[in-house]
Amino acid sequence: MENKIIDDGSLSFLKIERNKECREFNCRVITQQELVNREFFLVDFLRDVQTKNGLRYLVFIKFDLKDSELEGRKFFTNSQSIKYILDKIEERKAFPRKVTLKGIGNKYILE
Repeated sequence: MENKIIDDGSLSFLKIERNKECREFNCRVITQQELVNREFFLVDFLRDVQTKNGLRYLVFIKFDLKDSELEGRKFFTNSQSIKYILDKIEERKAFPRKVTLKGIGNKYILE
């Protein structure tokens, strides 16, 4: 007898893959201030995300690479230094990268 899988009407039954053209990060927001002097992994980012404060980079991070996307965090940045580093990592196709965020005055840098 043949086992027929019956469509239960759910979206999960269709097993539709995520649209890789429409990227988003499904996790909680964390502030840069909360990340100062903390070590984490830069996993991905989106350029020019519109916010109430203008265009920003949206950065996806994880504290442990084994964490799921839901356990990761995201933060917005307009730091020229951080944006430069993210662009260079992307050019080299070198994500993820372990970093520490440092605050110098009112500026943020990655080490």
